[in-house]
Amino acid sequence: MTPGHIALWTVLGVALVISVVTDVLRREILDVVTYPLMAVGLGVRLATEGVGGLDEGLISGLVSGVGLALLLVPGALRGRMGWGDVKLMGGVGAVLGFPASMAAAAFISLVGAAQAVVSLLWQGAVWDTVAAALRRWAVRLHLARSDARPTEQRHIPYGVAIALGTFWALWWQQQSLG
Repeated sequence: MTPGHIALWTVLGVALVISVVTDVLRREILDVVTYPLMAVGLGVRLATEGVGGLDEGLISGLVSGVGLALLLVPGALRGRMGWGDVKLMGGVGAVLGFPASMAAAAFISLVGAAQAVVSLLWQGAVWDTVAAALRRWAVRLHLARSDARPTEQRHIPYGVAIALGTFWALWWQQQSLG
C-alpha cells in the first residue's frame, strides 16, 4: 500500500466517522465534509497516479465518484434520502476509484438493506411498512383507490450504511491484494 493510499484511506475514514455522527445526531451529512473529501480524493489521485485511466488516477476517481453518486440520485429526487448521502457517495467513489467503488456499492447496498430491516424491527414498523407497500401496489394495479392520508416518514441514517459498507470494501480490497 502506497503512502497515497494511506492518506486517502485516512481522510476517507475521518470523513465517514464525522458523517455518521452528524447523520445520526442531526440528520444531515455536512458539505464541509463531503466537498473537501471529493477534492482531496481527486487531488491525491492526480498527484500520486496522474490522469490515469479507468483503473487508476484522476479518471478513475471521477468516474467512480460520479457513478456512486448517481446510484442515489433517484432516492434523493423522491425525497427518500438526502443530498448529503449523494455527495458522500461521490466522495467515497473519488477516493476508492475503480474497481473498489463497485465493491463499495455492493457492500453499502447490503448494509443499507440490513440497516433498514433492523430499524423497522426496532421501531415496530414492519407491518405498517408492508401494508403501505401493498397499498401502493394495489393503487398502481388499479385494485384500490388512492387514500390521501400521508404515511409517516421514518429516518434511517444512510450515512451509517455508507460508512460500514465502505469500511467493508476497504477490508475486502486489502484482503484481495494480500
